[in-house]
Amino acid sequence: MNRADFKKKTFTHIPVYSGDVSGAASALYEMGGMTVIHDPSGCNSTYNTHDELRWEKKESLIYISGLRESDAIRGNDSRLINDTLSALSSLKQRPSFIAVCNSPVPDIIGTDFSAITRLIELRSGIRTFYVPTNAMHDYTTGAANAFLALARRFLTSERLSAARSGKSVNLLGLTPFEFPYESQIDCLYSLLEDAGLTVASNWGRGSARHSAGSIERAVLADVSLVVSSTGILAADYLYRNYGIPYVIGNPVFSTSPSASLDLFQRKTIDSLYAAMESGSCENVYMDILGVSQWKIRNEASPVTAFIGEPVMMGSAAASFSLSHPGKKVRLIAATETKSHGLIFSEVISPCGEAEIADAISDCSTILGDPLLKNAAHGSKRGFCSDKQRWIDMPHLAMSGRMFIASPKAFIPQM
Repeated sequence: MNRADFKKKTFTHIPVYSGDVSGAASALYEMGGMTVIHDPSGCNSTYNTHDELRWEKKESLIYISGLRESDAIRGNDSRLINDTLSALSSLKQRPSFIAVCNSPVPDIIGTDFSAITRLIELRSGIRTFYVPTNAMHDYTTGAANAFLALARRFLTSERLSAARSGKSVNLLGLTPFEFPYESQIDCLYSLLEDAGLTVASNWGRGSARHSAGSIERAVLADVSLVVSSTGILAADYLYRNYGIPYVIGNPVFSTSPSASLDLFQRKTIDSLYAAMESGSCENVYMDILGVSQWKIRNEASPVTAFIGEPVMMGSAAASFSLSHPGKKVRLIAATETKSHGLIFSEVISPCGEAEIADAISDCSTILGDPLLKNAAHGSKRGFCSDKQRWIDMPHLAMSGRMFIASPKAFIPQM
């Protein structure tokens, strides 16, 4: 990488997204297991302080190994193993699994996590697995890897066709980074129930009314709904190994009045039923944006940009496109996980702050986290308040708790 490319990928005016360790811990928080972060303490304190909203209402078994310099130098992995088993022995109830996450120092020295997790499992009798993290990627990578690791360890039985109801759904990627409020979970469940669908398994988080977990029942579902990019690897695993198709779209986030919101919700529900019938996968927001934007691709008209996590912002962009036909829309996918049909070639995928600034510089209206408006390419900011309009859509993974006041903060007023 030359010096110019390095500068483009350096963040100087805005923070980076939450790290992969936070994503993994968040994904597994309500799954009934024990998560061990092998790190001196930094990754854990960042997660606890900035990236987790559930501590006050619901506890979880999140541990830090307290890696010491002497142990790292000597390769003293026995301390991690023994401390994990010691913590386990003090618990009143045994966890359903033990997940071990990596961090920069053990990643650099090549710690053998496959051997460590195997020894912990042999000595504890509890399923133990490694979640590939190193604090060098964003939360979508960590959470997606955590859900995939969970699928590989728990979904081992053959699919029972006789048990299928024809109307059951897996909810994949339901993490607080995109769903910080319980009311959003209730809204999603109500939407599915009103459409005659039941939830087979919930991968992420629940609420007072709806619990997360039930992972083993995922193989009995008829279709999966991927509500954030963190669920895409698990969705692909279920599709390849059990033939369960998936639909990508988040009907909870919208920028539209109630009438057009119903259009996007109806499209999502129709896609779920169509996937169950055909067995094929579908991306709801890309289908809408692909058709609407192709017709006006050559028109010189103002552009409304949606920047952030692709499923959340893509769904908001599609909803806006339905309610504002003829308006040019630009989706800017700023997070890392973009595989398996999450985006198409016309979507801008910036790598670094400079490319984010360039992507928003010619847009008339931008929807995204408030901190992103400070993105700059060198000394030039991408957003100009005199010429452009910024509509706040706070994102926990970017600005943490800074702008979280009420669920209304996540429903922008166009």
